[in-house]
Amino acid sequence: MSYNEYNENPVQKTYKQRKKKKLKRKVKVIISLFIFIMITMFLISDYPRVKSIKIEGVHQTPQQEILKHISIKPSSYYFFINKEKVIKEIKQLPTIKKASIDIDLIGNVVIGVEEATPIAYASLNNKIYAINDIGRIVEVRQSKQRDELKVLPYIQNFQSKTMLEEFARGFYKVPTLMQNEMSDIILEPQAADPTRLKCLMKDNKVVYVRVEDVATKLNTHQFSYEALKNEHKNACYFSIEGRNVYTRSCQ
Repeated sequence: MSYNEYNENPVQKTYKQRKKKKLKRKVKVIISLFIFIMITMFLISDYPRVKSIKIEGVHQTPQQEILKHISIKPSSYYFFINKEKVIKEIKQLPTIKKASIDIDLIGNVVIGVEEATPIAYASLNNKIYAINDIGRIVEVRQSKQRDELKVLPYIQNFQSKTMLEEFARGFYKVPTLMQNEMSDIILEPQAADPTRLKCLMKDNKVVYVRVEDVATKLNTHQFSYEALKNEHKNACYFSIEGRNVYTRSCQ
């Protein structure tokens, strides 16, 4: 009679099945342990870590300031870097308008930035601040950079940094053409109008507007300076009050 599974001893069969299962478990454990050891060795080596960090496009912002502000460090694992998070970190700096990040296959990091452009400058508490085209204020310490700002509108008589920041958040939204018409902007508070600004124009005319209205009133929809000058040729003073613009002739 030929051998078949019905002739096999049930005890031996069960024993063989258990032995096979144990062998499979051992193989799985060995493979898992091997993979774990390889991954551990890989992670503790220098290979998966950032090799270098290069910053391109900076002129005003110290590179160390950017490096200090981001979460990437030489000990970071480059394949775990969250690019969007790093870009947000960089753009928190008041001088950075745009940012990008590239990482190659061996861990070299290249950060590209576009710095904000100054559009005005102010003096406050014996310090000079640049107001840039993202609505931020930045202290300027170097004399060369201060000299370069002198062609821009000069903001005067502000007594607090908070109000200057509010002005900056509005002024960068003003059309460039209107910004370029201005030479000086002076905070000239009145008893009933504590945030009034006196804007001295390059054509020797004067525009009055409140700090909180700079963004919404000094635009072509609310205040077309060229159109008003043509309509009121003898006017030298333009006062924006609510939805109205009041003019006064030259004295």
